[in-house]
Amino acid sequence: MARDHDTAARVSRLQAEATLIAQRFGPTRFDRQDGTWLYIEKFTLPRGWNKSTVDILIDVPSATPGYPSVAPQWFWVDHDLRTDDGRPIGHFFEAGPQGNGEYADKGWGHFCIHIDGWRPADAFSLGRGHTLLSYANLILAAFHDHKRLRQ
Repeated sequence: MARDHDTAARVSRLQAEATLIAQRFGPTRFDRQDGTWLYIEKFTLPRGWNKSTVDILIDVPSATPGYPSVAPQWFWVDHDLRTDDGRPIGHFFEAGPQGNGEYADKGWGHFCIHIDGWRPADAFSLGRGHTLLSYANLILAAFHDHKRLRQ
């Protein structure tokens, strides 16, 4: 079955963005079939967490309209991620959004964070506007500000 134009464009864009993210954060992979996720392996956490690295799975919006018109709003990490003092974390959920248990069943929990005022970058100038690299930078900023994430 042939992919529709939106899916093919999203997958092509993910390929370009995965390269940019890998330069900043390390090894990445993504859903080459439907373009519904991007995975960052061994994302380095700042001090203040019970782990030094986590694998991150960014949920890429795939409805119509999907990414890049629609900003990502959640990402998945190990369900047992905690601050180093063991406190629960705000914006972190062990169950999936909208009843999505696919990742939760595999031991993942998710954070719900988003970029206010999302302005997607043009496919031909990814450095101007928001991309998944912008979102990965937001994830890093949230991990640096873990005290604000505490419940």
